[in-house]
Amino acid sequence: MLHGLASAWLETERARGLAPTTIGVRASHLRRFLCWLEGRDVTEAPGISGDIIETFLLEESFRPTRLKGGKPPSKRTLVHELSTIRGFLGHLVKRRLLLGNPADGIGLGRIPRTFRRPPSRGAILLLLGAPGSDPIGLRDRAIFETLYSTAIRRGEMCALDLADLDRSAGTLLVRMGKGGKDRLVPVGETALKALWSYLQRGRPKLRPRGAALFVGEWGSRLKPHTVNYLCKEWCRRAEIEPPITPHLLRHACATHLLESGADVRHVQALLGHAWIGTTQIYTHVSMKGLREDMERHDPRASLDGESGS
Repeated sequence: MLHGLASAWLETERARGLAPTTIGVRASHLRRFLCWLEGRDVTEAPGISGDIIETFLLEESFRPTRLKGGKPPSKRTLVHELSTIRGFLGHLVKRRLLLGNPADGIGLGRIPRTFRRPPSRGAILLLLGAPGSDPIGLRDRAIFETLYSTAIRRGEMCALDLADLDRSAGTLLVRMGKGGKDRLVPVGETALKALWSYLQRGRPKLRPRGAALFVGEWGSRLKPHTVNYLCKEWCRRAEIEPPITPHLLRHACATHLLESGADVRHVQALLGHAWIGTTQIYTHVSMKGLREDMERHDPRASLDGESGS
């Protein structure tokens, strides 16, 4: 019964516009939790208590994970598991299968915010210039230029169709982005030229089998994990360390725009953030550079110098 209820909740989450990857992660968390409950003969919603959830999370904190070489899951993973459980049980409360949400009183503390500084402009230039002029090279250069110019997510880019590119207006229509919303994003001139070269001399030779803007070697729509591989491979060839990921190109675009004086609200619209506080993460990176400049050229120090002259 609980597995059926979990499937129903995940469908409502999918209908809200959550990304397939997010749905997949939540499904994995729920499956592990429900299987754990079955091992303790808990098969009905009223049998789920706060103590049971806390015991599950405690055991999870010691569980060796295959992806981390046998190390236990991180605190971030545990917080996400708790969030999934809380969301699912909240759904059961709405359906009147529970009187209250037993996960509401459980907390794991705040996750420290981590933010990897984006790659240098020099490293990005190396990546953008790495692909050759064959069909695959033209495609990959167009991919990297598009990611850096527009800050769209790799999944959003892979979902683009030919009709979503308006070359005359210099825009891309990102359909059903995060949160299920469409948005128009401007494309820089260099990225537009790379896209046009790919469309004229690259894409036709890949024998496309549909309307996808970016296609693989067999003509089918490019997959997000393939874009990860392409970034890693071209970084290896160009000897770029550490390698640049698609998400770091998104970080770099936002950070470099803010460093150049762009309005944070415009960057928010470009990134497709619903809340401006999410965008302001990037201002912390820009502020680090500003602080370094201030330390080198402190205006107060110059005043002290003048007073002593």
